[in-house]
Amino acid sequence: MEGKAPIMRRSALAAIAAIGSASLLVAGCSKADDNKDNNGSSAGANAATKGVVNASDKKGGTVTYELSDVPDSFDPGNTYYAYMYNLSRLYARPLMTFQPGAGEKGNTLVPDLAASKGVPSDGGKTWTYKLRSGLKYEDGSPITSKDVKYAVERSNFARDVLSLGPNYFQQFMAKGDKYKGPYKDKSGKGLSSIETPDDTTIVFHLNQAFQEFDYLVAAPQTAPVPQSKDKGVDYVKHIVSSGSYKFQSYEDGKQAVLVRNENWDAKTDPLRKQLPEKIVVKLKVNPETIDQDVMAGDAIDLAGTGVQASTQAKVLTDTAKKAGTDNTYGGRLVYMAINTKVKPFDKVECRKAVQYAIDKVSVQTAEGGPIRGDIASTVLPRTSRATRSRTSTRPPATRVTRPRPRSS
Repeated sequence: MEGKAPIMRRSALAAIAAIGSASLLVAGCSKADDNKDNNGSSAGANAATKGVVNASDKKGGTVTYELSDVPDSFDPGNTYYAYMYNLSRLYARPLMTFQPGAGEKGNTLVPDLAASKGVPSDGGKTWTYKLRSGLKYEDGSPITSKDVKYAVERSNFARDVLSLGPNYFQQFMAKGDKYKGPYKDKSGKGLSSIETPDDTTIVFHLNQAFQEFDYLVAAPQTAPVPQSKDKGVDYVKHIVSSGSYKFQSYEDGKQAVLVRNENWDAKTDPLRKQLPEKIVVKLKVNPETIDQDVMAGDAIDLAGTGVQASTQAKVLTDTAKKAGTDNTYGGRLVYMAINTKVKPFDKVECRKAVQYAIDKVSVQTAEGGPIRGDIASTVLPRTSRATRSRTSTRPPATRVTRPRPRSS
């Protein structure tokens, strides 16, 4: 097992609230009158894995997210957390993204800032994108291809400044190993393998063919950043929005408040609806409080990592509450790591012996029992169930399962 003994596939009552991107799927903010799916019929357990529950097109109100800790960063170029990939789509539009929707619909890759999917050439080593026309930042200034190029440079080639996100572009771009990043590059030319022949065209030259490059540019790292407004690690304090919402306020470690971006134009964005008037993200909230607020319809659990043990017991023993939950596989694995360089674990037979000797049912029980996950026989996640799902008990207006972004 290469030093890993799989123990349990996590499913959990994954969280009582779903995280879609609020401007994409969440309707207004009022509580739903009943538990209906998007076809108007009664919705039971796992309904949000199949469609949107309590869908609404009402505008107004406030959507509240709560998180028991703090995210790595709200900066779209400095985050690796899946829930922040989702949340950032409120204020940061990448070249490509995923179709809003539950289940398999949410796995569909679609253009966002780009007018269409990338056009490959040179056997898949060169990718060209054209931006939609009429794109603007929150201050009304135009979004250009140079801003997308700069966003990739700052997020991938300045690891001493922004180190929290992935650096896949650095690995794939031609001459990426030579470029020192925009904070050290004083020439103003930037990375030569990313070209911007005009304000609406961006061309990526790769060091190898990569036929799934569209998935890579779906990362929030391609969300545009105006170089004149970038403050390095402090950019998080004054993020310039390219999406349907903008920051009204940001208190590090406490709270972020987003409001409608008046310079967002629905004509340039077929994916977002800009329904809530305000979106509040509360940080460092007690986990039990989050459970209570979600069950009351007053908040959405931002992380979606699972309800607390006390809440789980209440939900599972209450038929009505259990009917409002979703419990699908989240792709998380609990396993024991073995140092294969230490005797006697340098011998595969010894590692196999340990793997067979472990009482996996006891481990499963300690983790919360079968409701928390299956005993795994492989390190590979199941593919027949929705990825990165959340459990929902009627959050404000909508319950929906979002897939984890492919590149996170």
